[in-house]
Amino acid sequence: WYTAPEENIERVKVVAVTESGCIAETMDGFAVNIGSCQAQPGDFVMAPVDKKAKERAAAMNPTT
Repeated sequence: WYTAPEENIERVKVVAVTESGCIAETMDGFAVNIGSCQAQPGDFVMAPVDKKAKERAAAMNPTT
């Protein structure tokens, strides 16, 4: 099952830098991997965020 991404550019806060890329938190509280970045934890950056991934995460955790 393949779902094509629907990306929006959003302002996110970098929370970690890993081998898999930068992990950031969106303004509405979703953790997303934004890929390679030159930021440090705590920095705010503009990054593409897959809207459909956020929708799937919300469906799996209805408390958000």
